[in-house]
Amino acid sequence: MGYNRAILGDNMKAVKAINLTKRFGTSIRKKRKIVALRNINFEIDEREHLAIMGPSPSGKTTLLKVIAGIYLPDEGDVEVYGISVRKKAKKVRRLTCYISPQIQLNKKLTIGETLRFFTKISGNKIVRDVRELLESVGITEKISDKRIEILSDAQVTVLKLALGLIKKPKVLLLDNIFGTLEPRVREIFSTAMEEICESTTLVMVDQELKVLDKFCEKILLLSRDGSMITIGSVENLLETYPYKYDIEVKCQRILPSSILDSMGYPYQKIGSLIRFYLSSEKEILDLTSKLLKIKHLIVSFQVSGIDAEDVYYWLISKE
Repeated sequence: MGYNRAILGDNMKAVKAINLTKRFGTSIRKKRKIVALRNINFEIDEREHLAIMGPSPSGKTTLLKVIAGIYLPDEGDVEVYGISVRKKAKKVRRLTCYISPQIQLNKKLTIGETLRFFTKISGNKIVRDVRELLESVGITEKISDKRIEILSDAQVTVLKLALGLIKKPKVLLLDNIFGTLEPRVREIFSTAMEEICESTTLVMVDQELKVLDKFCEKILLLSRDGSMITIGSVENLLETYPYKYDIEVKCQRILPSSILDSMGYPYQKIGSLIRFYLSSEKEILDLTSKLLKIKHLIVSFQVSGIDAEDVYYWLISKE
């Protein structure tokens, strides 16, 4: 593509957001604006993997699209390997690849026609790894003359990733991909992603926090108003977390707050699911004994150590 390390610079950040603000109009005349992103500042190194997390809406997809050069900032800027999105969006698009279930392929084209088109515009061949990824979900030479419309949603998702990899992007942007995949295909996709991540800068959004925790060593957390709460490594964020354990309790029905408050520990209530947060093994034993007294109201409960999901909910609750 013409962008090698010597040209881009060894010490240059892969992605750098500088006072980034993005707004959208809400009427035909666009007199009223909604702020999707507010004064965002962060940077990531080459081959670093960043998870963007936050409630809905918080600007997660908008941020990915700005990095990809699809949207332009209203204030501030994003630089991809030192190239300004505001000034040179076309060049940024050559370095990035944004993949989302919302991106539509022309389903009247055949699989072969689509692959040939993308190899032509990128100037790259289909390498063995990409071919194996396609074959793993049944997209083989035998069906290359079939239209894309015959493929399942999972196959289309894998095809989109393959098309993105043909481009050989320096920054791969994944927007809620895993949730569209059935378990078997997700396993294949996950294995392929592990290999891809070894040589690619990754920025991803996903509904499943376990997916983000698996692939990303750094987390950027956005608030509902589109501002940044924090950014840091998973390890550093875990160190800021005041608890060591959580007990996840599945109840037969939604329990009143009076019962939960009587347990004596901080908790988060999501319908009939309750998460209690604890600091020691002594507290685990104490809460377990209290839960056993109301076991007729409980389906099950499970003790676990803290992870990125716990940190996420804790930080969100502090907004």
